[in-house]
Amino acid sequence: MRAIVGMLVGIVAAVAAIMAVGLVCGLFFTMEVPTDPIQNAEATAAALGSAPLGAQILLVLSWFAGGFAGAAAAKWVARISWPGWVVAGGLALLLATTFLAPLPMWMQALAVLGPLVGGLLADLLVRGSARGPAADARA
Repeated sequence: MRAIVGMLVGIVAAVAAIMAVGLVCGLFFTMEVPTDPIQNAEATAAALGSAPLGAQILLVLSWFAGGFAGAAAAKWVARISWPGWVVAGGLALLLATTFLAPLPMWMQALAVLGPLVGGLLADLLVRGSARGPAADARA
């Protein structure tokens, strides 16, 4: 049960981190994104592809931050690492749809790698359960 709650908390944390970095990006860069980006996907992809380099870098950073925050929160709540990997992997799979958009290739690659690297960093930095033989060896 703790793992399921951890995944749900991780998803909320990932979305919040992506939105927070996106809001910071919006303070520095303005982009002409349609009011309904889902119905007008071509114009949205064109706006992201022609955005300034700084905005593109902040967008990629938001994907990394989402993977990190989501995996860290999931691991912290669940006290085991696999719920964090589910969140980071799910985010990477979701962002793999950027291969369908006319974005620069480096953005498409980092859309998948960013959340996974963020998840790896979270897995290394956030302490999991204090039980088990590995925990006994560290003590």
